[in-house]
Amino acid sequence: MNPLTQNLIGKILKESPYEGFNHQDYPQDVQGWGSQHPIFQRIIGAVKPALVLEVGTWKGASALHMASLLKAQSQEKGGDRAIICIDTWLGGLEHIDYSIPEGVGSLRRHGYPTVYYQFLANVLYAGLQDYIVPLPNTSVIAARFLEKLKIQADLIYIDGSHDEEDVYADL
Repeated sequence: MNPLTQNLIGKILKESPYEGFNHQDYPQDVQGWGSQHPIFQRIIGAVKPALVLEVGTWKGASALHMASLLKAQSQEKGGDRAIICIDTWLGGLEHIDYSIPEGVGSLRRHGYPTVYYQFLANVLYAGLQDYIVPLPNTSVIAARFLEKLKIQADLIYIDGSHDEEDVYADL
């Protein structure tokens, strides 16, 4: 694990969420909209961030793409890089509304969402656990926590709730 990621996990989580997690209990299931868009490569290439924050991660498609770009930069130019993924992994209204049949059942086990575990599995399948630090919480609380720890990002990608009020709160 690169020292930056190790340091962040120590400060934020105290222990690795990947340690002892059997990702093979979950099939690889990476989904996202625009997660491979060329803008990610252009911005990461221009900014050359050591630390990226992603607000809203879902199953990790854009996080995996950004982490692979950070990994390539790290190998090419040196220096540690990481991404902190902030999400509740609880889903939005559309994921708890049982009148919308597609996907709801697969998101819950014993009445609780399982998206966080799917995200961890996807990170492990991609082999990017050395670059991705999950922070399961709301964006507001996570921001206050990171401020308290004096952790500042070089680049922030906001793709959380798509409700207008929530977007303004995230900004």
